[in-house]
Amino acid sequence: MFVVYKTDSWHSYASREIIGVTTTVKNAVTICKKQAYKENLFINKEQEFNLYNIKQTQGYNGEGEFHFEEVPVNTLI
Repeated sequence: MFVVYKTDSWHSYASREIIGVTTTVKNAVTICKKQAYKENLFINKEQEFNLYNIKQTQGYNGEGEFHFEEVPVNTLI
């Protein structure tokens, strides 16, 4: 499972706001794109590449950044 966050520009843990939970990386990227659309912005090809490869945006045009991480299910963390 993947938890999708909107964070501040420094990706700090304290700024994490959960915006979605998905079962695939592709769906996590889609959640980021939908949130950007809600903000009247878009995820460009460079940011999409970053999401697929490092699981976060770098230099998103809107406020803050996007980040997601894989978390185990049915496990105490």
